[in-house]
Amino acid sequence: MKYSRFFKRQIKDTDGKDKPMWRTRWMARVAEYGEAPHPPVLIVFNHIGARDPNPTVPRLQELTRLLWAGEPADGYSSYDRKIPIIAAGLRNLREHGPGGPVFLRFGRTHMQPL
Repeated sequence: MKYSRFFKRQIKDTDGKDKPMWRTRWMARVAEYGEAPHPPVLIVFNHIGARDPNPTVPRLQELTRLLWAGEPADGYSSYDRKIPIIAAGLRNLREHGPGGPVFLRFGRTHMQPL
């Protein structure tokens, strides 16, 4: 996934230290245990024609598992350098709005509001 390569890009800060390039545009809080979180990636599916996005989302979850899945670490799941991926359908967004339970975060089993 191109986002993974993008998040790995580094630039020199004003003090000469390397820092992630994406942090020059977007802020992200520093998580507990010193983890370096990435901003989430939202994928919106538009159901057009005969192609059904419903089987696509589980397949996409499997193909991108290494990018978003947490790893066990001392009794908790570590998401250090993982990319939160969220999927939504345009129909659900139109019907329930962005405040409704229309977002599926990869690794979860149910739709959630943001």
